[in-house]
Amino acid sequence: MQHQEKKYLIDSFSQIMKILRDKGAEKHTEITTFHYYGQHPGNDVVKLVRFADKNEIHILAESQGKFSLKERIPVKNTAEGLKWLKDKGYQVVNPVKMVNTDYKYKDGFVGLYIIDGFLHSVILDYPEGQHEKIAVEFGLDKYEVIQVPYNKLLEQMGRLRSRKLT
Repeated sequence: MQHQEKKYLIDSFSQIMKILRDKGAEKHTEITTFHYYGQHPGNDVVKLVRFADKNEIHILAESQGKFSLKERIPVKNTAEGLKWLKDKGYQVVNPVKMVNTDYKYKDGFVGLYIIDGFLHSVILDYPEGQHEKIAVEFGLDKYEVIQVPYNKLLEQMGRLRSRKLT
């Protein structure tokens, strides 16, 4: 079953870290990535993701505040990925730095994300129908669901950066 991401805006990781430990969730990955969101209306996402060892275009569809990865396209490097976005008609990208630690729990992952060095978010990456149950287990049902891509959330907060594609 395909996984979807549901994102929550939280103020700190301390409580969720305690719950992860208590539940015996195992640390899976810890990485820093740079995302270049193609700026456009709507909540679907087309972005270049720069990892330490690779670059990929990610295309995600949004439905009721959940994001599903539809396509992953490898590109040679960041310049090629930005050119791919420009060739698809994007004129502006929004760079966003993400530092995340993913924990394996049950049928999915609980991801702790620091967005642009200040915003704390938890992403539940689970098959459809499991998000609400997992959210209750981790106390996330008390927090705001982020129903827009991170670049649009940063824009709402007045913290969005933009870069013209030339």
